[in-house]
Amino acid sequence: MADAKSLSTTSSGEKKRKRAAPGYYAVKVGRRPDIYYSWSDTLEQITGFKNAVHRKFNSLSEAEAFMNNDGPAAAKPLQQKFYAVQSGRVPGVYTDWPSAQAQIVGWKGVKHKSFATRAEAEAFVAARKGLTYSDLSATPYSRDDVESEASTPDARKGCKVGDSPSKKQKRNDGSAVAATISGDIELGTGLLPPDAEDGFDRTIIFNPINGDIEYKTEAQLSAQKLQPTGEFSGPIIIYTDGSSLGNGKARAVAGVGVYFGSNDPRNVSEPLPGTRQTNQRAELTAIQRAVDIVPIDREVLIYSDSNYAIKCCTEWFTKWRVNGWKNASGKSVDNRDIIEPIVNRIEERQLAGAQTKFTWLKGHANSPGNAAADALAVNGAREAKQMLATAQ
Repeated sequence: MADAKSLSTTSSGEKKRKRAAPGYYAVKVGRRPDIYYSWSDTLEQITGFKNAVHRKFNSLSEAEAFMNNDGPAAAKPLQQKFYAVQSGRVPGVYTDWPSAQAQIVGWKGVKHKSFATRAEAEAFVAARKGLTYSDLSATPYSRDDVESEASTPDARKGCKVGDSPSKKQKRNDGSAVAATISGDIELGTGLLPPDAEDGFDRTIIFNPINGDIEYKTEAQLSAQKLQPTGEFSGPIIIYTDGSSLGNGKARAVAGVGVYFGSNDPRNVSEPLPGTRQTNQRAELTAIQRAVDIVPIDREVLIYSDSNYAIKCCTEWFTKWRVNGWKNASGKSVDNRDIIEPIVNRIEERQLAGAQTKFTWLKGHANSPGNAAADALAVNGAREAKQMLATAQ
């Protein structure tokens, strides 16, 4: 046999079992054709193998017959299943799993089972309102048959059945049919929905508390999962930018852009507040918004394409502060109302044990972060322009 986990032959030629197993997995066409005890071993032999042929049997003799020829064991027709949805979007009896699954995904209080006969399935559905079997003809829950994927033996060609009904089974070629436990359809064992990605059903979720596989709620299905945009142990990286449409002109409008990462809720795109709509004020305001958003005890690294804004916040302010916020000409420092709060915030962060660092980068030089911040700033300026046009 293939390995220690498959069957072995004694000196007398008799088959013996090395460990208890719930079934026998016969791989007739695969990497190493053999009979295996575990589904995981079987999966290794068929995953990625084109035109793999395999089946599970309850007895060793059936598995051996399948391996030796295409006799009755291999040609045994599959049993038709009826999927009864007692509580779901549209209660009724379905003859294919995808149609039944569409009625229960995201539905609270789902109740469904699979049956070998239509009569049993209809009786289960009828029990929804306490009806009896004789009342079924008057109920609207039964649906027209759709040709089942299990109606012919060929329809199940290539299907795999797991080694334990308590374990989640997966398909590798889209032809798996749901396993059942006492007639209940086990979540995660049926055909994958059309929107499945990488062989995973996005409509189900693992509950870490009780270990069950459950259907996601509507809120979970529609929720967007945020991804971290920086290193966990490093500084929070932020790109800032300002944009002014008609900079230097009387009717100029400006916008502010702060970029933390793709789809990050902390991203900022807004018009520059105030009556002075200059590019420099927009650049400084973007930095101010960034340092205000990040928690005071976190390291920050800000990328900006404004050398003026960086110098104001790291070097020039020291002399301005000593001179009472006057420049070398004795005039009041321009944009002090933005620069001073930024400096105060940086110093507060330093007292909390964290640093605020700046890095200059050339604008429009193929930096994805800078390009994203610029787009946010431009969008803010355009919004300001629209607001101005509406007000007139």
